[in-house]
Amino acid sequence: MTRLAILGIDGATYRIIRPMIADGELPHIARMLREGASADLESTIPPITPPAWVSMMTGVNPGRHGIYHFVHRTIGTYQLGLVDSKNFAGMDAFSLLSRRGWTTGGFAVPMTYPPFPVNGYMVSGIPMPLKGEAGAWPEGTWAEMEEFIGKDYEPDINYAEYDGKNEPGSEDLDRYEKLRSDLFRVERERLDLKMEWLRRHPTDFYFCVLSITDRCQHYFWKFQDRTHDGWSQEGEDRFGEVIKDAYRLADEAVGRFRELLGEECVVSLVSDHGFGTFSADFFINRWLEDEGYLTIKKIPRWTLGVTTLSDTLRRARLGFVAKILPGPIRRLPVARPKHKKQRDKRDIDWKKTKVFAAMYGLCMNIKGREPNGTVEPGAEREALEQEVIAKLRKLRDPLDNELAVDDAIVSKDCYTGEYLQTAPDIQFMMQGLACLPKEDLDAKTHFGRRKYAAVSGTHRMDGIFAVAGGPSCPTQSGSVCEGMHIQDSLPTLLHMAGEEIPKWMEGKVQAEALDSQWLSENAPRYSDEEIQLGVADGSTWSDEESKRVEESLKGLGYL
Repeated sequence: MTRLAILGIDGATYRIIRPMIADGELPHIARMLREGASADLESTIPPITPPAWVSMMTGVNPGRHGIYHFVHRTIGTYQLGLVDSKNFAGMDAFSLLSRRGWTTGGFAVPMTYPPFPVNGYMVSGIPMPLKGEAGAWPEGTWAEMEEFIGKDYEPDINYAEYDGKNEPGSEDLDRYEKLRSDLFRVERERLDLKMEWLRRHPTDFYFCVLSITDRCQHYFWKFQDRTHDGWSQEGEDRFGEVIKDAYRLADEAVGRFRELLGEECVVSLVSDHGFGTFSADFFINRWLEDEGYLTIKKIPRWTLGVTTLSDTLRRARLGFVAKILPGPIRRLPVARPKHKKQRDKRDIDWKKTKVFAAMYGLCMNIKGREPNGTVEPGAEREALEQEVIAKLRKLRDPLDNELAVDDAIVSKDCYTGEYLQTAPDIQFMMQGLACLPKEDLDAKTHFGRRKYAAVSGTHRMDGIFAVAGGPSCPTQSGSVCEGMHIQDSLPTLLHMAGEEIPKWMEGKVQAEALDSQWLSENAPRYSDEEIQLGVADGSTWSDEESKRVEESLKGLGYL
């Protein structure tokens, strides 16, 4: 029998759940809130998928697990690479409970690619390649899934065709029809698979994540938000119920899972962050350049690009020659003059740059850390950080002349741990997160309004937590807890399951969620086991896989 189950509802927020419950909807989630305990769950900074889910399943802050975004900084370069599970595997709930003899099963949990060996099975979640058998463990799991569904398994749809970043000149409502159809089709297929795997491979600990709520809120927010510049009556008529439909499907899933898991199982609902409107872009590189912190080489200009011998022959109308050459010869690099008309990161003059944007934050170009650092570590760095923060805090949105930045802080004030140096040096949040930094190097202004861009909703700091179970579940029925952080989720659930909490976990047991009599008789117990730090060796992604995943993440607006 499953002893503990975590059902993740990506991006879920009580701002939508509680009004729907008040209207008589979401009966299964309503029952959990009525019988168990709940809380708004404060997310990580920034509140995005990778750091938030990893903090949830490790009980530590990003400075300890090393995940800040979908990409990571490689110290000693200006390069960004996709993150993966190797950064933290070993300190997560799956690994911890496996070492303690629990059987564990994971399905579509973000940041579990590549899947790592556990005492059970693991089917990876995003980011991951959308094809191939490398996304499931143990060997044979992927083939077993495809045999059950009778076709190729789709871990997610490819969002590359939906430009979530840029603002087109007009609206095309028809493109959302296919997107809605694909999102619900894939989520229902995954839900059936998850249910079947619970039946075929029951485990002591089960953890899965539904993504439909996150995706629908990203792409369909403006159709139910009349304050958004992109709202239209036609859009609301066609798509105004899509987000609620996503929550209805999530509620259906909660009911199906609880029925299969049994009344005795402790079940927790968790989201990585909340959601709200996405109404504006802050063109961070334009601002940095205007403030004198970032220097860009002049465009247009002639540069030397690199192509292949095969491409060179094709351009010279000698493609027939390329066809008879051996593959390695065809792929030989050949220099080619290129008239560069658009800026990109290759045009940054690092030897004249003091500050650059990365991972929704700002990084100082520090001597000895970056290849062409211009800022001395120590006092000069600290003074520059405070200067930039002061300017950010004075920045005003020209639309209403209101202060644009809610807060800006240095990394050491929001992270601690072994991976602090890979964090952005400054993190800042704008307009309640309705405005996000955008690393467009060709922007002419500091701010831009979002109207027709495909992505109209984005994350907020308040996710959800709920826990309930049968008679043995020690919750304070109907209680609503205050001040709960996403790091508190795992320690709280471990304690409820009768397990010791590793002393290295930073999260705290949420006492308000627990029955006071039970808590007085069952004080939290802690273990001295050492933290199992992950190691990222950069060998997970092939160039082609990385390119495809990055293009899909761009469609969602993350890159």
